[in-house]
Amino acid sequence: MALRRFVARRGTPTEIWSDNGTAFVGANRELRTLYASATSNYAANEKINWRFLPPSAPFMGGAWERLVRNVRTALRVTLTERAPSDEVLRTLLAEAEALVNARPLTHVSSDSTSEEALTPAHFLLGASSGRPIPATMTEADLLSRSSWRRAMRLTDHFWRRWVREYLPTLVPRSSNGEAPNIAVGDLVLIADGNLPRGSWPRGRVTALFPGRDGIVRVADVATTAGVLRRPLKKLVRIPAN
Repeated sequence: MALRRFVARRGTPTEIWSDNGTAFVGANRELRTLYASATSNYAANEKINWRFLPPSAPFMGGAWERLVRNVRTALRVTLTERAPSDEVLRTLLAEAEALVNARPLTHVSSDSTSEEALTPAHFLLGASSGRPIPATMTEADLLSRSSWRRAMRLTDHFWRRWVREYLPTLVPRSSNGEAPNIAVGDLVLIADGNLPRGSWPRGRVTALFPGRDGIVRVADVATTAGVLRRPLKKLVRIPAN
C-alpha cells in the first residue's frame, strides 16, 4: 500500500532504498507470500529497482534517517497537548512536506536575477514548491473557528522547531562545540526559525564581529533584502564550487 500511495502522489520511482528493519523485511515476506510473483512482476514491469541496505548497517541510511527523525521531533513538539481535526492535521502534514522539500541543496547567487536554489521539490515536481501564503498568524488563531488559520499557525510552529532540529545537520560542530570558521566574502544561508516559514535568505558575509575573547560570533550578511546581522550559529557556509 505504501508503494501504491507513493506512486499515486509522486509517480513511478526508478529505485527504492530501505533498511533491513524487521518491519520492512517482514512486510516484504508477507507481500511475496500473499501475492506470489505479482509484486516482483509489477516492480519489473515498471522498472523499479528495490534495494535493501546490508544487514546490521542502518547507519548507511543515515542521511534520510536523520531527516525523518528531525521531522518527527518537530511534529511531536508541534502537536504536544493538541488534538487537531483530521482536516487540520492533513493540511499541517502537507505544509510540513512542502517546507522540508523546499530546503535549498545547492548554491545560487544572491543576485535577485539569478536562478533559485535547487531543492528536493525540483526532483519531485520539476519546479520549486512555491512560497507560503503571505499571512501573519498569532496564537489566538489556534482557537479560531477557521480550520485553515489553525493549520497555518501550527505550520508556523512546525517551521520554527524543524529549523532548530535541522540546523545542526547543516553546521557540524567541532569537538569543542565551536562552529566552522566563516570569513568575509563567504556565501552563506541564513537558517532562522523566526523568519517567515520557508525563508532561506542567501547572501555574502560583509563583516565579522569578534567578542572580547577574540572569538567571532556575529556577522553581517548582504542579501537582496539588505544587510542582516546574525549570529554565526544561524549561518551555513555554502561551498564556492
